[in-house]
Amino acid sequence: MPWSGAYPSLVDHALYGLKSLLSCIVLSVAAVLPALGGQPSGTPPPGRAAAFDQLAGRLERGELSPTTQAQVNQVLARLDSLVPAGDARRALRYRYTYCVLGMDDQPARGVAYAQQGIEDARRIGYPDAEANFHYCKGAHQESLTTPRDALADYTAGIEVARHAENLRLVADGLSWRGNVQSLIGEPALGLVDFLQAQRDYEQAGEAGEAQLNLLNIAIAYRRMGEYVEARKYMDQSLAYARQRHDLRQQMGVEAQLGFLESESSDQPAALRHFAAALALARGMGDHESIGSAMLGQAEAFNLAGQYTEALAALDHAQAEFQQAADHSNQDMITLQRAEAEAGLGRHAQAIADYAKAEKLLRPSGNLRYLAELLDARARSEEALGHHARAVVDLRRTIRAREALDRNARRYNTTLMSYQFDTARRDQEDRRIREESALQSRQLAAMQRARDWQNLALLLGSLLLLGLVWQALRQLRQSRRLHSLAMTDALTGTANRRRIEQVMATAMREARLTAAPMTVIALDIDHFKRINDLHGHRVGDRVLVRLVAACTGALRDFDCFGRIGGEEFLVILPKTALETGRLVAERLRERVIALELGDMAADLHVTISLGVAQLHDPSEALESLLDRADRALYQAKAAGRNRVVLAGSPASP
Repeated sequence: MPWSGAYPSLVDHALYGLKSLLSCIVLSVAAVLPALGGQPSGTPPPGRAAAFDQLAGRLERGELSPTTQAQVNQVLARLDSLVPAGDARRALRYRYTYCVLGMDDQPARGVAYAQQGIEDARRIGYPDAEANFHYCKGAHQESLTTPRDALADYTAGIEVARHAENLRLVADGLSWRGNVQSLIGEPALGLVDFLQAQRDYEQAGEAGEAQLNLLNIAIAYRRMGEYVEARKYMDQSLAYARQRHDLRQQMGVEAQLGFLESESSDQPAALRHFAAALALARGMGDHESIGSAMLGQAEAFNLAGQYTEALAALDHAQAEFQQAADHSNQDMITLQRAEAEAGLGRHAQAIADYAKAEKLLRPSGNLRYLAELLDARARSEEALGHHARAVVDLRRTIRAREALDRNARRYNTTLMSYQFDTARRDQEDRRIREESALQSRQLAAMQRARDWQNLALLLGSLLLLGLVWQALRQLRQSRRLHSLAMTDALTGTANRRRIEQVMATAMREARLTAAPMTVIALDIDHFKRINDLHGHRVGDRVLVRLVAACTGALRDFDCFGRIGGEEFLVILPKTALETGRLVAERLRERVIALELGDMAADLHVTISLGVAQLHDPSEALESLLDRADRALYQAKAAGRNRVVLAGSPASP
């Protein structure tokens, strides 16, 4: 049956497994072995620490990457032997490399190993290692349970990397998180992460990583149904992989081309690409990748009506995933098996498999495949004469597809918002560059003019510069005092006076342009308990950390301010109520994800939020704030840690 391509496939994500964190750039074996043999003949060997840094750096930059497990073990053994005795930082660097490369078939052990690494990295103050351990933990968590469960670790790693101002490490985390968001039915959010990762890689001078990230962008476009854009990026990625003899990347692109052709209803072409991906996976001896390629083949076989071949491919895929200890694809194996059974007319068996697949699919929240399952099961129920059950499944199918349509509209809003913000930032960067170039030209002209200026003009210029300097000094002092008057002293965010000014301006603009405007009132849950248990100093640090997390989740023209104690207000110009709810949910999730263990053990924070939109142009500022506050109190009364939407001014 046809696939829309607008939403993610659960199986194609497996092609980007655990090894891609450090070994996504795969060179030939000849590129790996020289690193293990030391320096070229005639060059004195470096010290142990320098040799360790050289080998670890080449691994992390993707200049070499082992393809087979034997090569992995050889590289890890060599790296371990180079760790200087008593060097805690290099020992941690080896451990997170081992966490990624040496434990890809042991997800449960990998999660525990990574958690210990996070704690050790925090203890010695090594943020790069802490971020990498978060990424490794997330990767193992994906295989152990579901990709959605890994989001918290990827986000935590990104925040650590941002705090350390390591752009490359931030981009790595954005790529991992983007893959999961795209996979679980949020391709637009995934694309935003991928595009930001691309900018960060380029700014950090990581041209190779930027090239590899093109495939992530291509996958997101494919899942959104933008096949022309997807194919363009896939072609670029395949050319780059072939140029570098990057077998793993070639395998990934071939598989993605298979999904693209399958969703475009060209199953023969899809099967050719999956066969190419399978040959590459077998050449590397990677059980997880072999299973993923065969699972992709099974989908294409089912869509082509070759149901017997699909069942055979599923049996082989199941065996390969078992070898890799990967249980994350059981939902898709069961769904594809049910579709093959139905295609062969074995509807009773198909219905039993559909029930198993539905139970496995629900934790992932993937509406696309749930709708597909319900529609297919309804046909099997109809074939067996179970008309009432078929009607129930068809109704559920309609509801699921309506939800998919709503999500698609939301994706467009998300992507347009990112594109608008990016364009605005680019315009601002251009303006700054132009002003800098103009200043440089002016300075050059002044320098040339000094050759013929006489003493009187020089003295006049010096006097003028002195006056300008004094004026600028007074202007800076005035601006500094104005900023202090408008800024909360503790958190550095806008204070009540500033937030009220911004809100009044936003309301005037909304009335003049008839554009929507939304406000969010939020409050930290049980904040008094935090002060009582841990002291006001910890409470102040919690406020600072919360403000940093929330402001980082908003657009530049949004305004976040503290209006007193643990109470905050967010102004969202040109924003409707539904988009405001999404922003509020994002703020709530950012706060939940905050790591506060460095302040106090087991310290966690949640917030309650009330969202209100300016419906009537004549509504007063106090009325809008009052509706947002009432919604906030409803969130508190309903159990806290939630978002409540306010009714219109006429609502009771």
